[in-house]
Amino acid sequence: MTGLDRRTLILSAAGLAVAGPVHAVQEPEPRLLTNILTRVAAEVELNGRKRYALVLDTGAGRTVLADTVARELNLPEGPPVLVHAITSAEVLPTVRLARLDFAGRRITDLICPVVSRDLLAADGLLGLDVLSRYRLSIDLARRRVSMRPSGSDVFDNSPAFASPSRLTREGVRAEIGRFGQLILPTARVGGVTLSAFIDTGAQYSIGNLALLDALGAGRADPSGQDIEVYGVTGQVLMAREREVRGLEIASRDLGPTTLLFADLHAFEALDLIAAPALLIGADILYRFRRVELDYGRRRMALSGLRPPLSAR
Repeated sequence: MTGLDRRTLILSAAGLAVAGPVHAVQEPEPRLLTNILTRVAAEVELNGRKRYALVLDTGAGRTVLADTVARELNLPEGPPVLVHAITSAEVLPTVRLARLDFAGRRITDLICPVVSRDLLAADGLLGLDVLSRYRLSIDLARRRVSMRPSGSDVFDNSPAFASPSRLTREGVRAEIGRFGQLILPTARVGGVTLSAFIDTGAQYSIGNLALLDALGAGRADPSGQDIEVYGVTGQVLMAREREVRGLEIASRDLGPTTLLFADLHAFEALDLIAAPALLIGADILYRFRRVELDYGRRRMALSGLRPPLSAR
């Protein structure tokens, strides 16, 4: 690792945007894109126009657009919103997006914060104001993504589900965080129980300093290197790199794993600063063949664990 990508968790302190009705459209399983700084991304159609590369960001409360996209689509201004980023909370300008088509769904009337494309390193972030309505299935092996209905009003035997009982059988129960994230309270590393949440928009996985202390690794241990972590609104934060052992997520043992450690502002915003916690980024997610996040039923499943690259 040298320098991490210029993105961060976008968490709206003003709450999730209230979007309009959802309609079924074509292409229910779009292909995931490659080379977006290893993040999970797909093409999304905006206002019935061209397709844009948006990072699927389960750490983002709102869908975010790059300034270049807002200008190209000539989107009208919206109200400013408070955004929690890596080191601080900032008020950002927004635009009103009339229509977004993705994974067979059409969402209308979104209010999207606007960030410089140079910092975002993508056309935008597809946040929880869209994703948290569904059961999100990310097939990393086939590079496909789908969104299906979720919630107490949807029956498991509905034809909308490809595998009605698999997530219930294999998935683990999660809690809902302050901004809608699924938080797994039973992950473990080195014998330490921690809270973990999946951030598909993060390039690397980051633990808080409470986890580093609990592991007895020592904050001043010279064996690891300091890494710069960049946020999409320009923040820079130093993180410490460490290899950990015994990392267990959703009952899967990942073996020796390299993590970064820093007290991100996002941990504080989610009330995960005092006790051991872990942000699970794309580096860990790509160890699995499939990731499923069911927001309506508060369950997550990670299946098809693959060996580390060094072991293949």
